[in-house]
Amino acid sequence: MITLFKARDENKQEYFLSLQAEEQDNEVAIQLLEEEAQSIFDKVRNSGKAERFFEKNCTMIVCHESLKIKKETIFSLEEDPYNFKKNVLTYSTGELLALQTYLSSNGIEKIDNAIINNILNANGGKSFLEFKESSTRGLYSIVLKTILKLPFLIYTPQEQKLSNLALDIENNLSFGLNAIYKEIISLETEWNDENILDEVKKIWSLEL
Repeated sequence: MITLFKARDENKQEYFLSLQAEEQDNEVAIQLLEEEAQSIFDKVRNSGKAERFFEKNCTMIVCHESLKIKKETIFSLEEDPYNFKKNVLTYSTGELLALQTYLSSNGIEKIDNAIINNILNANGGKSFLEFKESSTRGLYSIVLKTILKLPFLIYTPQEQKLSNLALDIENNLSFGLNAIYKEIISLETEWNDENILDEVKKIWSLEL
């Protein structure tokens, strides 16, 4: 299946062409590299439906089952300098099922930046961090690969609320130390090598 997309933003002169072969096989992927890619490129270019910048700025997204394509073939496709820029998005059956389950259970029909960020930032980002520490391949792994291969999808980390450092310090000090802490931060004196001892004496009310 082949689908051609054009950027909505008129200032971005770029196309994306997604391709998923009906037969998922390494030999088919090699044939795409050696023959089919150029044929597809010529058909789109000569169709009269694509603007001139198509020739210089179109990325082919090749969707392929991870177990049915060799790493060498992926490398050859992505390093091939002719016709399209090529990105290979691989997936496992488990990853695809996890993504489909998430989308259907949440009533989502398409993936965009908001959906990507909702997935990765869910549960305060804890679920994503747990995934990073494990070898599990599922929803998070396919989402990350999708971000890497589709340049128009951007992950924005969730902003963490900064704690009030002064309040945290006060809450964790004993009554006596809290009084000393407040005395220190209320001082307007600039401490230096000459007066530091005198200032410490004042705070602690000690004769050293």
